Amino acid sequence: MTIADDFLELMDRVGQTCELPVVQHIYIASGAGSVDKSSKFGALVLEDETVGLTYVGLGDTLQELQNRRQIDGWRGCSPVEVAQLYRQKEDWKRCLGMAAINAISQFVFRNSDYQFTDAGGTMDLLRLSESDRVGMVGYFPPLVEKIRGLGIPLTVIELDSKWLQRDGDFEVTLDPACLQGCNKVLMTGTILINQTIDDLLVYTSAADVISIVGPTVGCLPDPLFQRGVTVVGGLEILDKDEFLSLWRAQKQWRETTRRYTLDKENYQGFNSLLWTGNSHLGH
Repeated sequence: MTIADDFLELMDRVGQTCELPVVQHIYIASGAGSVDKSSKFGALVLEDETVGLTYVGLGDTLQELQNRRQIDGWRGCSPVEVAQLYRQKEDWKRCLGMAAINAISQFVFRNSDYQFTDAGGTMDLLRLSESDRVGMVGYFPPLVEKIRGLGIPLTVIELDSKWLQRDGDFEVTLDPACLQGCNKVLMTGTILINQTIDDLLVYTSAADVISIVGPTVGCLPDPLFQRGVTVVGGLEILDKDEFLSLWRAQKQWRETTRRYTLDKENYQGFNSLLWTGNSHLGH
């Protein structure tokens, strides 16, 4: 089974256990004006105002989802139904499926009164030392410069050949097998949407720290932790109305969110969230 299979099986279990609110609306940036980086995230909002974020900047996802016929039909549906799109091959369908998975997960977190651990910077998750070799999936210039500035060996896995380069202990390569020499690995939520995560984790079994971070990583972490991921970093929407107001205006909306981390060592598992005594969760 793949991690996608595990996620959908978990969503089915949630749907069988919890009275989930239906989908109220799916927000995708329009084609009007200049769509900036912050608008490359869409949002699926449930009837109780729980928000599930997703990345829409992969391939032609944004263009596909600007066709309202692709998304309006999901209003009033169970988010478990929408989550099933995660099985499909098209990026835009996986994107919607991920939004639903995140919305369901955030509903569970909210209604079990789960206390997130506030996240520091992305660098803090790696707990770097001079003896480390870092693997990064996706080229992120600010992080690359910080790690290189510390003199720590860094291997970046990229899909875009324009980034390819090698300079001493710094390498950007298309070959994910190069992660095998890294003891600390950082990945972004894009790997959940394009579902390359299973193939990448094959090469990270020797890593001490495997982090997956980003707005798209709002999911229950159980399938990830079961496959060796050690830290998950996501975003909690604190003010849905202000978030949507800024999002519609194509302004930075991070101030309406809180970055959090889930650590494999401290997370008690999905079942513990269901049995907290909160009456909103059980049937």
